[in-house]
Amino acid sequence: MPEIFEEIARVKRERTEAALATVVGGEKGTPGRTGFRMLVYPDEKILGTVGGGLMEAKVREEALRCLQDKKPKLLEFTLDEESADGIGVLCGGKVKIFVEPIVANPVLYIFGGGHIAVPLAQFAKSLEFGTVVIDDREQFANKERFPLASEVKLGDFISITRSIEFRENDFAIIITRGHEHDEAVLREVLSKEKMPGYVGMIGSREKIATTFSRLKQQGVSQQLLARVKAPIGLDIGARTPAEIAISIMAEIVAHRYGKLPEQKN
Repeated sequence: MPEIFEEIARVKRERTEAALATVVGGEKGTPGRTGFRMLVYPDEKILGTVGGGLMEAKVREEALRCLQDKKPKLLEFTLDEESADGIGVLCGGKVKIFVEPIVANPVLYIFGGGHIAVPLAQFAKSLEFGTVVIDDREQFANKERFPLASEVKLGDFISITRSIEFRENDFAIIITRGHEHDEAVLREVLSKEKMPGYVGMIGSREKIATTFSRLKQQGVSQQLLARVKAPIGLDIGARTPAEIAISIMAEIVAHRYGKLPEQKN
């Protein structure tokens, strides 16, 4: 099993996906003993085993569904041909298999290393987000200022944004030092073939309206602009940088779990 644990670490490190199936209970004589594990990849390849045969094939099917749904599930199989829930094998007994998606932690991309970014990076780390801080000023983009960040990028906002390969479970927070940079970053993020699942931009309603109007003139669709959370953060009356960072993280957590008003059924 060490190979499977090493592979899980690689999947998370390289931000790919797999589903882990683990035998968590079984009667004597069942093909897979408690603790047997199998990784199932999106291309249907596997590593390890939960006992082989028809049962393993069914587990693989459920693991692929688990990858799509991003939700764990507990499977129970009766290994005989006669019972209503039997799967047509002759060894007898029952087995329970827990299937869970293995996905990398979401990454919070913070465009702008100003006062709000400092507590924001700290809160994100506490909530187990990967954190990447981007700024074009050396005094605002360094590990001394952001010791808990996964990565700090110093350079031109546009060039760095173009180089990023976002994932669906990533978050982009646009809090640069000025309208011009905010607009440029937002334009690049919205032009991506794969966008982060959450895009938020700070600013007054007047500034946001102006920015959106300019982007429309440049060909950005209203449908894309509607995906942007702006003004960013939940309205909790925040004033200080730390309070604003809390409001942003609260909105991010709500988005992550489908609790924002527009996400509710």
